[in-house]
Amino acid sequence: MKKEITQVPKGSKMEELLRGYFLKAGYYAVRGVPFIYEGFDVTDIDLWLYSRTSSVSREITIVDVKNRKTPQAIERIFWVQGLKTAVKATNAIVATTDKRSEVKDFGRELGVVVLDGAFLNRLAASEDPLAGRLSDEEFYAKINDYSLSKLDGDWKGRVAYSKSLLSKSLSFDSCNEWLSQGKFFAEHAITTGGQRETALRCLYLICSFAAIALDHVMKEASFIEQHERSQFIKDGFTYGSRGSAGMRKVLNVAMGLVEQHASEGPTISRQVKVSVERQLEQLNTAGLGEFFSKTDVARALFSVGREFEQLAFARNFKSHNVASVELKSVLFSLVDFWSIDRVMFSAD
Repeated sequence: MKKEITQVPKGSKMEELLRGYFLKAGYYAVRGVPFIYEGFDVTDIDLWLYSRTSSVSREITIVDVKNRKTPQAIERIFWVQGLKTAVKATNAIVATTDKRSEVKDFGRELGVVVLDGAFLNRLAASEDPLAGRLSDEEFYAKINDYSLSKLDGDWKGRVAYSKSLLSKSLSFDSCNEWLSQGKFFAEHAITTGGQRETALRCLYLICSFAAIALDHVMKEASFIEQHERSQFIKDGFTYGSRGSAGMRKVLNVAMGLVEQHASEGPTISRQVKVSVERQLEQLNTAGLGEFFSKTDVARALFSVGREFEQLAFARNFKSHNVASVELKSVLFSLVDFWSIDRVMFSAD
């Protein structure tokens, strides 16, 4: 007998079923990832999947879900193939109610996996994936329950923006954005008492993004010595994806223009350079570099990312206090980086 998913709009039920399926298969999975190009909201990726296939190999898969009577499956194969290229994904999947074998054949020719109507029917008859999880709709409803969430920093907007970075790049640039958003929710978990649970859920979700991105960038440093990995990570958190050399190049170009076109340009240029370098030196990124360069920490990032996501969407909320040692180690390294008191942060 087909089971209904509680409180989820009809168009989203299949997305939740598929997310549950891929989570059980060992993927990291996110629903409704916005794809934004040059400020334009192009589309949402129905399902964004990440897998760690080996110590040096990672795969990103996007899934286009069409649970309709007239799914236009051939057109969706073209669409998702283009979207795959735009977001630099490794694989693309179309999930459609269409059962024609020709659709699967066409997808195979274009390198797109097709999950057809027969597969979706079997999935719909399977166990409810939301028995122990919140849907995305329920997650956002918890944010909306806080009547001041829009005025108090736009909680929903911050989560949506954080999601959109997944379609942009898994890089230190994105990690640094997630650290900024994570600090906001970590602080609000302390200061907004009545909304502590929701703030922590948002924090856990953003921490899961950061853990997955770090797992992705760490593959570049798999075979270098730990002290080199530590410097690599420190530079990434300090200067972004360009690294120290790239940042200095950009700064030198900008300051060169100031020197040429501003009155007292050389003086202003020197002052700005000194100020920027001082601010960068004050960042506690050395601690992050030392922590995440550890082999056991790097090896656990993928599983920690999945665990953070599970905490964020757990129907019966459980805080990080009952999570794995690996997750708590990652979270408290970030709490220390944000200069937040551990005792205050973890007080229930």
